[in-house]
Amino acid sequence: MTNDRAASLLFLASGAYGLYFSVQLPMGTWNQPGPGIFPAVLSFLLLLSGAAWFIRGKGKQRAADEGGRRGAIAVAKNLATPLKIVGLTALFVLSFNLVGYLLAASLYLFILLLWVSRYGIAFSAVLAGAIGLASWIFFGKILAVPLPQGFLPF
Repeated sequence: MTNDRAASLLFLASGAYGLYFSVQLPMGTWNQPGPGIFPAVLSFLLLLSGAAWFIRGKGKQRAADEGGRRGAIAVAKNLATPLKIVGLTALFVLSFNLVGYLLAASLYLFILLLWVSRYGIAFSAVLAGAIGLASWIFFGKILAVPLPQGFLPF
């Protein structure tokens, strides 16, 4: 079984699970939709995309079976970037309360842009600082969402 087919089965199972529970919620009417509409539509789209992905991945199984060792090396290379992102995100979550939102978000974006996206240092620093500061102003000041300060005085 190829990775595409395994992922499609995960989409199919998630869609079926979500659809089963979302149809038990009130759907409402056309002009006043209830709380069950959004999860039902998303679950249905998961089912459709999982089925389409499963059918499309059927032809790729023969090529994957012939791939052998080259396929395992390609899978390892393909997993490097997602593992970097997961590791950085875990560090961001763990440092969020300790150093505060502004510093943690800016550092997270800087490392993500530099290490994963491979932008230059100057571009990464400017973009990470701008996005971090803009999100801090938007969420912390405009929307008044309580964000952790960390050791910064503001």
